[in-house]
Amino acid sequence: MVESKKYMTAIVILLVILLTVGILINFFISTLAGVFAIITDILILLASIVIIFSIVVTNNIIRDKDVDSSLMKVNFKIVSFLFPIITIIAEFVNISKNEIRKVYIKLNNKYIYSNRYNFKPEEILILIPHCVQRNSCKLKVTNKIENCATCGLCNIGDLVKLKEKTNVNIFVATGGTLARKIIMDNRPKAVIAVACERDLTAGVQDMRHVPVLGVFNKRPNGPCVDTNIDINEVEEAIKFFTEGIYSLSL
Repeated sequence: MVESKKYMTAIVILLVILLTVGILINFFISTLAGVFAIITDILILLASIVIIFSIVVTNNIIRDKDVDSSLMKVNFKIVSFLFPIITIIAEFVNISKNEIRKVYIKLNNKYIYSNRYNFKPEEILILIPHCVQRNSCKLKVTNKIENCATCGLCNIGDLVKLKEKTNVNIFVATGGTLARKIIMDNRPKAVIAVACERDLTAGVQDMRHVPVLGVFNKRPNGPCVDTNIDINEVEEAIKFFTEGIYSLSL
């Protein structure tokens, strides 16, 4: 919940800035045409209402309250539009961008999970960052995880077993460019992406034409080196896209 409080702090600051700008504009243009002042007031009022709406819906989603999927969709579009501004404000008040990104991915996932899908396993694509592979490993598993020797020193072997068990498509990507190419080449109906906060946010924003569920990787050794995956979380995401079943708490 820490990241949600920081997100709320950033967006409330945005609202305060907007209202302050409105007051200043009214003060400085009081001698100008009344129509211009009225239009400015209306725009600021509408923007404030939109932000307040987003604050309320986001708060309910984060607190796991029942929220209509259509409201989630509208709110996620608002958050996506405001996201660059929110991250700038967060950085200015010394809030980590990753805290904001975590909330963004949670809102995305909550919206995806509020819908119903019935895809075949072959229509689902799982993208894994290359840093999951043991840094000292010399085997090339990019694009073909079956090259893994399943030594058990990283999660790649678990992913091989998961692919055999579920028949989903699993690829290891070395970066965003390759990840986008894999998606374009395979044209999946759903994507389960495992990555850090920054890469997940960028991926969700890029792939708006297919539902993308984000799974944060674990980084016991720091970023981009020998990261881990919660295989159960990935498997639960597969069950959701294929059977509509999801039991883990976001």
